Amino acid sequence: MARKSSEAPSRGQAQLLADAADAAARWFRRPEPAALSAARTARLRSRGARERAVAGLRGRAGAAAAGAADYSFALREAVEHAVGAVSDATQWGLGADPEFAAMADGLRSGAKSLARALAVAGSARANALDDAKRWAADVERRRRAALDAARESPFFVVAVKRSEVASRLSSAAEGLQQACDALAGSLAE
Repeated sequence: MARKSSEAPSRGQAQLLADAADAAARWFRRPEPAALSAARTARLRSRGARERAVAGLRGRAGAAAAGAADYSFALREAVEHAVGAVSDATQWGLGADPEFAAMADGLRSGAKSLARALAVAGSARANALDDAKRWAADVERRRRAALDAARESPFFVVAVKRSEVASRLSSAAEGLQQACDALAGSLAE
């Protein structure tokens, strides 16, 4: 029973990443203030969840505590990057973009798979972690395609802006992968 209660905050952090990615996907489909506000709200909630996770780990030592700290930090960074992509796109005047929306959708699906991994055990957990990592790899593949397209663009400034937003989303996916690795590492010990 204690294990379930200690995993509830972890599922909450994974859900906050899913919420931030969902808000980003909505913004990249249809830029509107409500989506930007939802992304920023997810960022604030993620900061609070990280602070609570750190407070809960005080006084604990060992590999399990280190894994929990790594997990929490990785998800916090992933949320920051996902929201940063929306903030940058807003600031730089980038409008709706189906490729960025697809990247954010992949990030959301990966975060949901991570949350599912925390709710199950055994091979189901391993499958959910594998699914989350596949989604994160898909985001990275899309980033490389966006960079290739940016290099081909005759509009240098727009290409740089698009490259930066794609890199932010890719960094969020990297945070998701790190969280998966931290969770898988804590299972191995």
